[in-house]
This record gives sequence, C-alpha cells and structure tokens, in this order.
Amino acid sequence: MLPSAPRDDDIIELPPQGSPAPPRTPFRYIAHYLRAGLVVPVVGMALLISISTALETLQPYFLGQLIGTLTNPPTDADPARVVPWFAALCTTWLGGYLFAHLYNSYAHMKLTDLRLRMQDEMFGYLHGHAPRYFMDNASGGLVQKIRQAGNAAHVIIDYLCSNIVRLSVMFAITITMIVNQAPDMLLPFGIFMIVFTAIAAFTAQRFRHAAKDTAKTAADVVARMVDSVTNWDVVRSFARAVYERATMRPLSAAERAAQLKLRFSVSAMRVTLHILSVGFLAWLAWQSLESAVAGTMTVGAFATVMMLSFMVATSIRSLGDNLFVYFEYYGILSETLTTILAGHEIVDAPDAKPLRITGGAVSFEHVSFSYGDGTPVFIDFSLSIQPGERVGLVGPSGAGKSTLIKLLRRQFTFESGRIVIDGQDITHVSWDSLHDCVAEVPQNPSIFHRSVSENIRYSRPDAPESEVIAAAKLAHCHEFIASRPEGYDSIVGEKGMKLSGGERQRVAIARAFLKNAPILILDEATSSLDSEAEHLIQDGLLTLMKGRTVIAIAHRLSTIAHLDRIVVLDRGRIAEQGTHRELLEVGGSYAKLWQRQAGGFM
Repeated sequence: MLPSAPRDDDIIELPPQGSPAPPRTPFRYIAHYLRAGLVVPVVGMALLISISTALETLQPYFLGQLIGTLTNPPTDADPARVVPWFAALCTTWLGGYLFAHLYNSYAHMKLTDLRLRMQDEMFGYLHGHAPRYFMDNASGGLVQKIRQAGNAAHVIIDYLCSNIVRLSVMFAITITMIVNQAPDMLLPFGIFMIVFTAIAAFTAQRFRHAAKDTAKTAADVVARMVDSVTNWDVVRSFARAVYERATMRPLSAAERAAQLKLRFSVSAMRVTLHILSVGFLAWLAWQSLESAVAGTMTVGAFATVMMLSFMVATSIRSLGDNLFVYFEYYGILSETLTTILAGHEIVDAPDAKPLRITGGAVSFEHVSFSYGDGTPVFIDFSLSIQPGERVGLVGPSGAGKSTLIKLLRRQFTFESGRIVIDGQDITHVSWDSLHDCVAEVPQNPSIFHRSVSENIRYSRPDAPESEVIAAAKLAHCHEFIASRPEGYDSIVGEKGMKLSGGERQRVAIARAFLKNAPILILDEATSSLDSEAEHLIQDGLLTLMKGRTVIAIAHRLSTIAHLDRIVVLDRGRIAEQGTHRELLEVGGSYAKLWQRQAGGFM
C-alpha cells in the first residue's frame, strides 16, 4: 500500500511552469522558505537558544554574588542572606538545561519540516527540466543532491542558532556584566569583539568557493558510483569490477584533495581565532586578578569575570570546531542549488492554455531543428496528419523519426516553424496538458521498481482495478502477471529487471491502453516481442488505434503495412509517402526495404 499523501498545508505549492526559479544561493534560498511561512519557527528556535544562553551566562554572575556574600560577611551575619543567590544559581542551572533541551527538540521537529519541504520543492522543480538536462546529468547524482540539500539547510540553520545566536547573546550579557563589574575593561572587550568578527567574516568568505568545490567532487564520486551500480549487469558481463574501481580512484583522489584543502584552511582559521581569543581572555583575566589583589575589585566580581572569560573562550572554541561542518554543508547546499535549480530550458508561455483535442489533427509546418552541436536534422520540414489518420514513419537510423516525435512532445525547442494540434500551437499550450493528450509506447519502455499494477496504473492513477486488468488483457500480459504468486502486486525490480524484454513492453502497452489518449505514438512498440506475441498484440493495438490519431515508428515493416499512410524519411526530409501498396508499386526506397525484409520479416 502506498503511504498517505501529505496534507496540503505541509507542502509549498510549486511555481507554475516557466516561473522564475527559486534563489540559487544558500542564504537567499533559506530566506525564500522563511518568507513561505517558516519565520515563526526559526524565530522560536532563536528565542529558545537565547533564553538558554542567557540563563547559562548569568550563572557566573550569581555564583560571583554568592562568593562575594560569603567572603564579605556583615557584622550581624545571617545565613539566610545567601539563599536568594543560591536559589538563583540553581534556577539558572536547571533552566539553562531545560531550555537547551527544548531547543534541540523544537529545532529537530521544525528543521525536519524544512528539509522535507525543500526536498519536495526541489523534486518537483527537477521534473520540470527538459530531456537535454537529464542527458547531461547523472540521475543518481541528482537524487543524492536533493537528499543532501535538505540536510545541509538543517545543519546551517542549526549552526547559526546554536553558535552565532548563542555567541551574540553571550557577548551582549558579558558586556553588560563587565560594565557592572569592571567598566575599565569595556573598551578592550569591544575592540576584541570587532576584530574577532572581522577576521571570522573575512576568512569565511574565502572558504565558500573551497566548500563548493568539495561538494562538487563528492557529487562526482556519488554519480559515478550510482552509474556503476545501476549497470551492474554490464560490469559483471564484461568482468570490469577492477576497471570500475580504477576509474573511481582519480575521482576519489580529487575529493580527498578538495576536502583536505578545505579542512586545512578551516583549521588555520580555527587556530587563529582561538589564539586571538585565548590571548585576549588571558589578558582580561590577568587585569581582573591585578584589580582583585589591589582591592579595586571584589572577590565575587573577580570570580564572575574569570568564569565569563572561560565560558566565552569555550563558546569560541566550539564555534571554530564546527566551522568545517558548516562550510562542508554550505558547499553541498550551494552546489545543489546551482545544479537542481538551473533555469528550465522549456517553459510554458505566459498565456499557455490546456490543449483541447477535437479531432487529433497534427501538423508540422516549416519546422527547422538542429542538435546542440549545430548538426541540422530538419530544415523547413512540413507534414500534415488528419484526425484519426494512422501514419507510419520509416527510414534509416538518423533520418529523424524519433526526433520528430520528441519535437511533437515538446521535449526539444525547434528554431523555426510551428507544430499544431487541432489548430493549437503546442508552444502556446501547457506542457502537462500536451502530454496528457498523448500516449506513447517506446522501444525501450521505462518500468518503475514498483508493482505491476502501479506500473500499468501510472497513466491513470485513479483507475479502478477492473480497468487495469482489462488493459492488461488487451496487451496480453494478464496471463504472465496472474501466474506470479503475488499477481498484480508483484514487484518487478529496478528497471523491470524481473521481467523479460517482451513482458516489459507488454506492460508499457497496457499502460497506453489504460491512458486512453486521443493521440497514440508507437515507437517500435513490438520490437521486443517474438512473432507469436506480436501477432497477439497486433489485434489489441488495432483496437487501441480506432478513433485515434496514430504515429508509428517501425523498422519491421510488417507492423505498419496496414496503416493509412507510410512516410519514408531520409536525412530529415520526406523521401516518399503513400499507402503500403502505393509505395510498393512506385518501387522506390520503401519497396527496396520491403524486399530486403522478405515480406516484412528479417
């Protein structure tokens, strides 16, 4: 059973197709979520850690007052005079711990919400990219980036609250106490704070690029590993496990070098800040000691300043110790935002409307398209397909058959011309509505690592079980599904590895049957079937074709000989077109192809 869907108020709505991408720098992206309703939780986190820090920082003051009371007893000594200071000290001990624990619990809950929201938005935005994007980026690496980005934001916000906010509150209270206990030291303490902050901010800026490089090298390693594991069968069949390890080593070495560079840089920064802070605090302690010896500072005030110095030094050391983790996750988030939130190549027009199918007429009008490297595929190409007409596309590899289908589905942007469906330019209709109106059975169908039922039902998730089974029967896959112990609940494995090639293709055909779209695309839909299975499915495909506009790509000509028209493509142009009989009578390239296949079969 699938997990229940999240509530609407748990998810930030995705921007419409073509809207500007969310910010691609870490702090702006986090601010993007603060504006989306997370201001109150983050303010709550900062408030809790501030209260906890304030209570902890007041402990030296109350302890100093307690010591001062004990070391300067009045003539009429009353033991009860220490009770208020002792009670206040115990209250800060307990309160500091409780508020720190409350912060940790609240931060974990709210930052988990943030992580899930970020993952949801990035996952949705990722699916808006054009095919070219997925060709250029390893899928495993993209998924890893999305998972890591949420964790990175979690760590960054927690670091800022538990270190920066904590240290700021501690400094503020420390200054107040120094004004009260040792006002002569206020100016040196203020200078120290300014110098310390300036050095930390300056060096932090320099580490951002190193952190991003570290994240990139780590992502390259993950992407290579996922690519290797995904193709485990190829690795095993060629006995290339040792080769895969060898090709991983340069990537791992680059990752190691980047991490060491960042770690050494951060370590140098930590040592510098620690020496600066210890030197100043040692001077502050010595000045306090001299004042106490001279009698210008009470023993209680001296104890307060000493403990405050130790507390500030400890917090500064903790800040430095966590810097490497902070920069590591800052780099991960920065690298992820740059990759995942890159601008969409194909976007809906501002006035895009849903595609409305009235008959299913498809027209390519003077279309020109070239690959990314400039190689032309179509130049001023035109082709009209009437409503309900069944058209077959044939031609040698590289003729443009599959590219033509991709242009129809708006997976690539063409340079000129237009493609029209029932009078509607596909660049002015929403991308999702275009795909809703088209059902495709590809040569290499994509199968999810899910149950057979989920794979068939993917085209119509709300379809009842009876319609799923009916579609499976039409595609002649009900028999092999029913023969499995778990039937339609059988998990088919990654990429459908538990199914044969023919079974995977029949599941894809059943998915198309269930979608029941007005435009049907068959891209070598029966290429993985034997002759007997093909004969069985042809009857089902003929039923599926009725009343629909059909575009079928085939190398095995027997699968398209019965169609209304056959278009022969050659180097991006129409070489011949007509019915099967007409093309045979012409005796051109189609007739030669038919003769080579000995009546349609190799």
